[in-house]
Amino acid sequence: MHLRRVPALTTVLALALTLGLSACATKVVGSPVAAAGGSTGEKTTSGKPSSTKASSPKASSEKASAPKTTEAGQPSGDVKITTKKKTEGYEDCDILTPEEVAAAIGAAKGGEKGCVQSTENPFAVVLFMVTFAEYEGEARTIEVGGNTAYEVKEKGGDCTVLVMLTDDPEEITPAFQATVTPIDEIEPCEIALKLATKAFEKIPNA
Repeated sequence: MHLRRVPALTTVLALALTLGLSACATKVVGSPVAAAGGSTGEKTTSGKPSSTKASSPKASSEKASAPKTTEAGQPSGDVKITTKKKTEGYEDCDILTPEEVAAAIGAAKGGEKGCVQSTENPFAVVLFMVTFAEYEGEARTIEVGGNTAYEVKEKGGDCTVLVMLTDDPEEITPAFQATVTPIDEIEPCEIALKLATKAFEKIPNA
């Protein structure tokens, strides 16, 4: 999933809504790297979509599991879970309100409620959902609420923070994703982290 910059507001929103309602995870190209002071091992999680829930744009996958080390040298690492969170039983598109999104961005005006929201002054598009854990790209391993999280910055300017909610291998959608597409000049990774942190606080403990 990749939200792209385009000149017209209506085009951006149409593209964001289309991608937000049809995409399942954020993908970028590269390899994960450890955060400063963290583990030097690479970290990743994976899952392949197989179906979509009707209540929200999150997708199911083959059963996700904590990352495993492979002899092939593929990204690997352990997932740290300090606080387990529920991955279902609530509407993920209602986790963050337009007011909370606008506050995180510092925007003068927020958009409509939903998994895809936009703001004005500054103008940005935000996507968030509980989803299967997957990324491909240069990732900085961080923590949110004591849980392993990944900050993935895309070449196009988008930034995603993916927070692990559980390390239960039976869970299909074990992560929360917050992606920020900047249209005006803002720091998307800082905002994505704020949104992921706020959402993590609001998601019920398991």
